Amino acid sequence: MAREEHRIVGTIGLRLTAYPTGRHRAEVSKLLVHSDARGQGLGRALLAHAEREAAAREHTLLFLDTETGSVAEGLYRRDGWTPVGTIPGFAHSPGGTLRPTTIFYKHLS
Repeated sequence: MAREEHRIVGTIGLRLTAYPTGRHRAEVSKLLVHSDARGQGLGRALLAHAEREAAAREHTLLFLDTETGSVAEGLYRRDGWTPVGTIPGFAHSPGGTLRPTTIFYKHLS
């Protein structure tokens, strides 16, 4: 979680799996940066923090999904994440329209 003065401006979730066949992987479940705090590198910093936490827990593979064509998709691409594919009609937008999502993965060294 990232704070600015007395408010939260960003957060990221890391979902670990309980499956024996998946102990090496984790999902970045949500990366959110308040609109007022965007463009300052906070998203990249939160992502790096999640990657360090995953590596500390001996996870070597991360994956996530994000709305296709979003600003976040560009962040993941620039940060070395590999797109796997797109799923149409995956999630509702705030306006209620079904939107596609792109799945990404990243191997941690």
